[in-house]
Amino acid sequence: MKDSKAQEYWIRRLIALVVDGVIIGVILGIIFVFIAIPFFLIGGSAFMAFFFGGFTIAVGVVLIFYFPITESYWGASIGKRVLGLKVVSKTGSNPTFVEAFIRNLSKIYWLLLVLDVIVGLAVTKGYQQKYSDHFIGTSVVRV
Repeated sequence: MKDSKAQEYWIRRLIALVVDGVIIGVILGIIFVFIAIPFFLIGGSAFMAFFFGGFTIAVGVVLIFYFPITESYWGASIGKRVLGLKVVSKTGSNPTFVEAFIRNLSKIYWLLLVLDVIVGLAVTKGYQQKYSDHFIGTSVVRV
């Protein structure tokens, strides 16, 4: 038997992730324009060095800090807020920065995120926690 509430919930989470991905893409596009273009104008090798060095680091930094900052400050990333979702800690309040950081580590690489969701669904009784949520004691709820 299919649980339509669980399906609707995970569709919301997926759409929220796409919204956040677009926002992160815009942020990275701005970084790229203001920093990489001068390297490109200097010469192809400088551009390639930046793209495979500095820009890769910028992508990692944005990914690592976007979610923990927004979730610890507002209780949700922008995508989650738009779709009426909120991250809560065990106490029902916004997660701390450390809690939000740990629950989002799996977003560094897409395969880790998929495994985080699959394992979380397999080991928890509800459907509102991926494994890192279960591990740190946070969950994503509708508001």
